[in-house]
Amino acid sequence: MSVLTKNAPVSVARVRELVAGGATPQRLRRVGAVLLVGALLAGVVGLANGLSRADAVGSEGARLATLSADAAEIYRALADADAMATSGYVSGGTEPEAVRDRFDSDVDAASERLVRAAAGLAADDPAADDVVTITSNLPVYTGFVESARTYNRLGLPLGQTYLGAASSLMRETILPAAATLRTAEYTALDATLARGGSLPFAVVVLGIAALVGLVHASIRERRRTNRVINPGLVGAVAALVVLVGWWVVATAVAGGALRGADRHGDAARALDDAHAAALQARSNESLVLVARGGAGASDQGFTVQIDRILAPDALLDTAAAADPDADLSTVRAAAQRWRDAHVALRALDDGGRFPEAVASATGADPQSSGGTFEALDAALRSATDAQRAAFADDAAVARAAVGALPAVSVVLGVLAAVGIVLGIGRRLEEYR
Repeated sequence: MSVLTKNAPVSVARVRELVAGGATPQRLRRVGAVLLVGALLAGVVGLANGLSRADAVGSEGARLATLSADAAEIYRALADADAMATSGYVSGGTEPEAVRDRFDSDVDAASERLVRAAAGLAADDPAADDVVTITSNLPVYTGFVESARTYNRLGLPLGQTYLGAASSLMRETILPAAATLRTAEYTALDATLARGGSLPFAVVVLGIAALVGLVHASIRERRRTNRVINPGLVGAVAALVVLVGWWVVATAVAGGALRGADRHGDAARALDDAHAAALQARSNESLVLVARGGAGASDQGFTVQIDRILAPDALLDTAAAADPDADLSTVRAAAQRWRDAHVALRALDDGGRFPEAVASATGADPQSSGGTFEALDAALRSATDAQRAAFADDAAVARAAVGALPAVSVVLGVLAAVGIVLGIGRRLEEYR
């Protein structure tokens, strides 16, 4: 107790001397402490920020990109399944095996991706409700379709009722849930990638502040001592220059790549929507033939969907605006040919030539409605795949750019701190 009491005034005096002392050693210690904290803080903030960015364009970004792609494929597969169900029914009797196989493949693909999406969603993700909606209603939908097929094979008109119920369930409940799921995952992906390419204000400001302090201290020491070089402080300056420069360059590269990925992502989404619109138009076309009702509500539905693709400022124009380098002329020409083939099909049906209209809808002739639809379907798949591949390439560039930031920040921050300790320490030794 007596020792503590005896030594306490001495410790307080030393602290006061360090904090307020005017001698050169005390001043150097104060400057060194501030610079050391600045360098270490720049390294720590760089580590935290770098880890956040690496995660945004790395594991978390990849997870959300997978979920977004799965959500888009779920939507497309379900819309395609409905188109296959209606076009298979209009064939009459036993539907073509290829159509049945494609329907089954679509349902299997949607189910598989639903399972994967459910596993990838966070526990509190509101999109989980959409997955439940789709999962619970999909068996009901397939049950309606199977009933429609059974009655169709028996030549009973009750099949039309089941087919209408199936298509209504798909269009009014399942597809809206799939669209909401897709939008939610796209929004989350956009926000995450934006975090990966944002400006690194904290790291750059701290790095520059520490760098300015070092340069100022070096210049002042040179004026007071006429010493040209302090190796420790020079090394610290170099480390901080590299740290700030690395962050600026890496962020610029990642930001440019992520802007490119964003453009390709927007184009892919517009093409996904165009593909879904085409599939719904295909379903509407078949439903008109099933009902033998002429140009009624379902045919108006075809017009609405095809206009979503081809009208000025519609989906193809949106995709082209998002990625001006994309060549969508093949998709546009295929959509126009299908629209013309549909007009010819309607003329056949309205003219009392129903078997020929059905043949146009279900046939593979390049000039028929079925043939031109298949060409549009293939063109949309190809264009969308190209955009997704370009998105993946740009995301990979961004990952490579920011991947080293955490390690670089730690190493250079520590090197700067060591340089400061050595540089200030060397000057202090001269006063002993």
